[in-house]
Amino acid sequence: MIDINLIRQDPEIVKKNVMKRGKKELVSVIDELIKNDVSYRKHKIQAEKLRQTRNELTEEIRRLKKEGNDVKRLIKEAADVPERIKEIEEKMGELEGKINYSLSILPNILNKDVPVGKDSNDNEEIKIFGKKVKFDFEPKPHWELGEKLGIIDMERATKLAGAGFYVLKGKGAMLQRALINFMIDFHVRDGYTEINPPQLVNKKTVFSSGHLPKFETEMYKTNEELYLIPTAEVPVTSLHADEIFESGKLPKYYVSFTECYRTERGHHGAETRGIFRLHQFEKVEMVKFVNPSKSYDELEDMTRRAEKILELLNLPYRTILLCSGDTGFASAKTYDIEVWAGASGRYLEVSSCSNCTDFQARRMKTKFRDGVESNYVHTLNGSGLALPRLMIAIIENYQQKNGSIKIPDILIPYTGGIKEIK
Repeated sequence: MIDINLIRQDPEIVKKNVMKRGKKELVSVIDELIKNDVSYRKHKIQAEKLRQTRNELTEEIRRLKKEGNDVKRLIKEAADVPERIKEIEEKMGELEGKINYSLSILPNILNKDVPVGKDSNDNEEIKIFGKKVKFDFEPKPHWELGEKLGIIDMERATKLAGAGFYVLKGKGAMLQRALINFMIDFHVRDGYTEINPPQLVNKKTVFSSGHLPKFETEMYKTNEELYLIPTAEVPVTSLHADEIFESGKLPKYYVSFTECYRTERGHHGAETRGIFRLHQFEKVEMVKFVNPSKSYDELEDMTRRAEKILELLNLPYRTILLCSGDTGFASAKTYDIEVWAGASGRYLEVSSCSNCTDFQARRMKTKFRDGVESNYVHTLNGSGLALPRLMIAIIENYQQKNGSIKIPDILIPYTGGIKEIK
């Protein structure tokens, strides 16, 4: 959530921000918010004056009674005040609800480095790593290889749950487990604390990360009003909700492996074949709580970590800086990292690293003590990495002419010495 004081002091900054994001319709939301905020503050002043009047009347009645004077008129006047205060407070409550809702649907303020653009076509490619594999045979897509080698079973997954799910079998499950353990170890070795959070969370937790109310329709919800997490970012970011970090306790680094659940409504067709777009998938997630003065350096470090994993796996990738129209709701600046899938002939996003500045911290009320003052922390999150598309890249890039799949060297210690899936 953005600071309401920014809207009060310079609403044009906020209006320009939503225009850059391609959200022209939110300009009227900002105007309505300003109107409601002015009205709320006027009502607040009225309520404070009435409380003062009530206190003064109470004191005057007490004094006049002591002197033996008639106080009937003052008692009647004093009796009307609480009702008037109540009416004003009810109006304030109504206005506060409208203000908070308007604030909840306004996106984070973009960093000045974010290029202005409409959608992914305007993203800025800032790095390319590795050479795309050249085959001396006709390469097969991952779904064909997965079926032939008996490691991916889409047909039985559909029988169990419908479209948008997959079953990993045998060495397919082994490969995924090796990747998870490798990535967790990679992060823990550098000071990240591993977290295994609940995968069902309450509404407050989902709101705190910025996924509500905007992404309500993209999430699965239970009858008990609990939400299946779309990413470990949601529960891990809220670990420190309503807390104040003492001086010297920042930064905090966390890593978490979880299942992730998304409805993926409207995503159908040829591009969804195989394990490309799913309702349930696995991901290793990085989350940081940092001092605001260092958050953009921390973003560069987080992005570099995700890149390093792909380099250790010897997979070609590119890093792109998202434009204003493609940057996520809670993010001020985001880098996407896309791995090359050789047989599919395209880049696939496997990591999105974002600096959410104080946007989530305001929702969570998470601060740090800076001398005698307390200020909001900055939060960051990034995939390190997402599994299904990483699996696609390994299967397609490491396939051999005889139909087998080589295991990347860095993973062999995690597969019990198995070097090939055949």
